[in-house]
Amino acid sequence: MEKQSKSVTFDLSWSLDESRQTLSSSLFRDIPNEILLYIFRFLSVPDLCRISSVCRTFKTLADHDELWKFKCNTSKKLYSKSYKQIYMEWIHEKSIRNQKLNHMRMDRMHRTACIIISPPSYPQRPAGKHHFQSIGSFTKHPNSTQDMTIQLSVDIDKTAPELISLSEKTAAFLKQWFSPSILKQMIQRYYRFMQLKAYHPANTLLIPTLDIEIIWQTHLLRPEMYEKDCIRLFRRMIDHSLVLNEVESYFKRQAFIDTCQLYEEKFGEKYCTLPKIEEEKNYMRVRDLDSFNSPKKQQQGTYSYWDTTQFEFLSQSPQDYENPFSFTEGDIKLDGEWFELCKQFMSDAFEKLPGHVRLYYSSEHIDLKPKSLQRLKKSYERFLYMAAKYPLKDGNGFIPPTYAVDIMWHSHMQEPLKYVADCVRLVGYVIYHDPWPIVEDEKMKKSCDKVDQIWRDEFQCELGTDHLYDTSDNDNRWFDEDGSDDGVDSE
Repeated sequence: MEKQSKSVTFDLSWSLDESRQTLSSSLFRDIPNEILLYIFRFLSVPDLCRISSVCRTFKTLADHDELWKFKCNTSKKLYSKSYKQIYMEWIHEKSIRNQKLNHMRMDRMHRTACIIISPPSYPQRPAGKHHFQSIGSFTKHPNSTQDMTIQLSVDIDKTAPELISLSEKTAAFLKQWFSPSILKQMIQRYYRFMQLKAYHPANTLLIPTLDIEIIWQTHLLRPEMYEKDCIRLFRRMIDHSLVLNEVESYFKRQAFIDTCQLYEEKFGEKYCTLPKIEEEKNYMRVRDLDSFNSPKKQQQGTYSYWDTTQFEFLSQSPQDYENPFSFTEGDIKLDGEWFELCKQFMSDAFEKLPGHVRLYYSSEHIDLKPKSLQRLKKSYERFLYMAAKYPLKDGNGFIPPTYAVDIMWHSHMQEPLKYVADCVRLVGYVIYHDPWPIVEDEKMKKSCDKVDQIWRDEFQCELGTDHLYDTSDNDNRWFDEDGSDDGVDSE
């Protein structure tokens, strides 16, 4: 039998006279609109929608441009649209992008290679004579020496291994955490943590949990989005570092306990499971200056997040959920796939080398030993050099990085303030990173073919295997435009 639909009626529980009398005696009537607007600024979008149904006055105030200005991802005002309209269109755009990202095909290939036994002999970059002209802060051509000719403000040697370690941990939680309801809770916790960061002085050490750090990574890897969101939501750039110094590492445990207490005091919800009291007492009892300076202490992990205990998520989405940031859940999911795709790329790149080199590579891990890290840094230096030589601001298409370059690029972006300063100093502008550009396949192929040829002409090597070639200090000779020597001649 077909179920008959119930008729729905709406009856006012109060008479019109009762409603008028109640509104006239309300305490809100005596509060100036300026004060109400200030109070309403702290309400979420769902709450604003609810209070707009209370009365005409609240409706007028809830639609006020000043309220929606803080919700928008832009400070620019359009003559033809209110900030509320801009916000609604922005949310719609995010929804469409999220759908596209969720439908992006992620082809995978799994392969097990041999275990590394001894360091292989990597191919040498071809020698040649070339003209060179200083560009930005590049006073030498990247191929003129095996070491980097530029200085980065971020310690890539320490940051890159911690980034790969974090990616490995993230991959382990893909199925468990990347459901819609849990992602919403992670974004909400990240927003609250960032509010704590913004409220306290910049030098206050606050420790994010692993789930918060995962969302933070998605935000950091979109520098333009990160900067705009921070200024809009927190009035300043919130800095980040994946690596703690010795003093910060020493106080990391206490800083985590402080973070738990501050979070719970401000938001009335549990931050994470605290270390057991007895373990904490024992830890504090045995800790002293000798352990602080001991080699064993220095060899322990110095990453800036907390992963000893995990937050227990609920099965349902949080009430009054609101994502105030410009990234979407689809961005987070695709970022979680990056590590596997990176390993696949690195494995495929090795397949293009001679057989005696391939025998020493394992696809299970990304090699970040000193020599491998040196080659990766050189590839990233070439990438920055090309960014300076072919700047986007002049309307040129740009070098799309390989996953090998991406490892170094992601590591550089771990400290956003230093990254911006380095880009301006070295390249002349900030290189904005878009991890998953939605571009037509044919257009992307044409761009990549053009870029590959430019890279070959400049560096005598394929872009896809550039990170596997050694650069000798003695095999290349570089000349300035005036013909003067800028290199070491091979005898």
